[in-house]
Amino acid sequence: MPVDFTLRHAEHGDALCISGLATQVFLDTYATDGMRSDLAEEALSVYAPEQFRQRLKDPARTLLLAERNGHLLGFAEFARQARAPLPGLSDAVELVRLYVQRHAHRQGVGQALLQQVESLVKNSDTPCLWLAVWSENHRAQAFYQALGYACVGRTAYEFGGNAYANQVFCKRC
Repeated sequence: MPVDFTLRHAEHGDALCISGLATQVFLDTYATDGMRSDLAEEALSVYAPEQFRQRLKDPARTLLLAERNGHLLGFAEFARQARAPLPGLSDAVELVRLYVQRHAHRQGVGQALLQQVESLVKNSDTPCLWLAVWSENHRAQAFYQALGYACVGRTAYEFGGNAYANQVFCKRC
């Protein structure tokens, strides 16, 4: 398993590359049957560079990057004080996104990012991490389960008039 990548905290100037990667991974995950207007609108609004610039200014959010030779391979975004979908998670930290480009799958990038997030969360006042995974994203669900996350419930992610079922996972770090 190659490990020739580095991890670092994102900076304001990284917003454009994070936006491009996030859009790519989002569409690769959700647009499996082709492009629809709701998917395009979500990708172009939620993953716009300005949205990431705003997230990078938010003191309750942290974005970590994985890079190889100056090229972004993936990122993790986590948020403290996030609105939890289940009552038992109200004090936990949310892993908002863990996005890795398809060509970098199975190279340890996602696992390294997640371990770094867990390490940062472990040293906080709320050493529990939760996340929501689209119910059709079986690869991601298996990834989190293999790393000790338990499915604790369900929620939905809504955009463009459609609701997408999600599994909620949690792990005490």
